[in-house]
Amino acid sequence: MKILYDEERDILYIDLAPGKKVRETKPLNDDVFVDVGEDGEIVGIEIWRASVTIIEPLARHIAEKARKALELVK
Repeated sequence: MKILYDEERDILYIDLAPGKKVRETKPLNDDVFVDVGEDGEIVGIEIWRASVTIIEPLARHIAEKARKALELVK
């Protein structure tokens, strides 16, 4: 698996099967697209507006978990 992030375009791509060919791309919603391989398996996921859709929410979630863990240590 490879994860690529284009900061300029704010697109995150998760390549689940590097080297496999994409047969078609299917939209899941306005910001998430799934690449399907020749055997019908998911070979990649493209996320537009990744900083808003994935990165910021994930960072907030991790920060909250860390804050709670630090409170337990006190």
